[in-house]
Amino acid sequence: MSCKDDNDLPICVESCPLRALDFGPIDELRAQYGDRADGAPLPNPSLTNPSVIIGTCRNTRLTGDKTGSSIQNPTEVGIEV
Repeated sequence: MSCKDDNDLPICVESCPLRALDFGPIDELRAQYGDRADGAPLPNPSLTNPSVIIGTCRNTRLTGDKTGSSIQNPTEVGIEV
């Protein structure tokens, strides 16, 4: 069993109840949604060259921003407490 057939979208995209996910060639996605890939606590996209686009809202903190909330569950992201 595969999470994606040749002609279908990945299951996570098809099943997302908010339709917040999309999938396709990164150039097409960037043309449609823009090229923002920075958001705290992610590293600067110039360091990682990610194939991801992040939609932002008015509360979004950009990469490197240290204000606002801390990570609520540090063990989930591999930080030992």
